[in-house]
Amino acid sequence: MKLHMAMSLMILAMVNLHSRAESQMIEIEDTQAVQLWWSGGFQCANNYWYTNPPMMQGGWCSLNTGDYTYSGKKISMWRFDLSDIPEEAVITALKVRLLGDDLYGQQGNTFRLGMKRGTGVFTIQDGNDLYGSGELFEQPGQLEAMEYDLATSDIIEAQGDTDWLVMSMSFGEYWGSMAYLEPTAVLLVEYDLETCAGDFNQNDIVDVDDLLALINVYGSLNTEYDLDGNALINVNDVLILLSAYGECE
Repeated sequence: MKLHMAMSLMILAMVNLHSRAESQMIEIEDTQAVQLWWSGGFQCANNYWYTNPPMMQGGWCSLNTGDYTYSGKKISMWRFDLSDIPEEAVITALKVRLLGDDLYGQQGNTFRLGMKRGTGVFTIQDGNDLYGSGELFEQPGQLEAMEYDLATSDIIEAQGDTDWLVMSMSFGEYWGSMAYLEPTAVLLVEYDLETCAGDFNQNDIVDVDDLLALINVYGSLNTEYDLDGNALINVNDVLILLSAYGECE
């Protein structure tokens, strides 16, 4: 019996991978929303920042003073704090959830979403870099939420570096086109995280706490604690955990 147990332990130790990739998803709300008006006249030329605006729009700005109409560029931007994404996570997909503004009849207006690595504060350079950049999308219906698929290159560049992402909304198919969104935005980030098999509390060591957690669900169907892929928590899972016992590699 002891020999059989030892052989089983050796076989399981040989075939078991001591780490596994777990797919996870995190939602990150924007930290701040702004509009930037610049490169025109009056307020536009003065790099006018509109913090927490009632709506997001981009393309151009204008101001009629009664004597003269000033015009220039306008861009709306959000910034996101990425520090809740584990540094060792491998980002696999990115979406943003946006809400159509309360204005009636604007569904289908086009806009562009651009992205870049941020610094924790908005800068004029962010506006210059992002104006007119990014993928083309259509505005959702009045107060309707919609999720948009985005490329992952910019968020991967920011992750673990500055841990800030700037996202912009600017004009759509042509310079004067306008769309209108609510100022709230939510990133949906999917990532794979390499975890040490048996390290259920993710403290980088397989120890007695993990063994007790496994014993607590022994005999049940539980994919969270299953180590051999059959969903049933049994002696094989215990042997695999014991083979990985100690600090994670």
